[in-house]
Amino acid sequence: MIEFKARFNKGFTLIEIMIVVIILGIIASIAYPSYVEHVRRGHETEAKGQIMEFASALEAHRAKNFTYNGASISVLAPALDTNNHYSPNLALSNNDQSYTITATPSSALMSGMPTLTLDSTGEASWD
Repeated sequence: MIEFKARFNKGFTLIEIMIVVIILGIIASIAYPSYVEHVRRGHETEAKGQIMEFASALEAHRAKNFTYNGASISVLAPALDTNNHYSPNLALSNNDQSYTITATPSSALMSGMPTLTLDSTGEASWD
């Protein structure tokens, strides 16, 4: 009598592994763009907060000196000045009695994002 023994393979076949890789690729291709957009919005929100802190520091500077003259981003807003994703700029006008803060996207990740502005009247580009 011939006896057949059943073999049990321990492991996965190449086809099973390829199916898992394809499924993971599909999930990643859907999730990655959403993740990148979430990160971009986070950097934008961080820059907005830094601009608001700078505006507050500018108002304190004006209260002490009766002018915005002498105010600088590096002194009053070091976090905004060292932001890796936005390049800030301070423009004074009206005999140094008003200002406009602009933050332009500067990193490759932030390309296509809007330039953020805030002026001394409180008008912001993100309102």
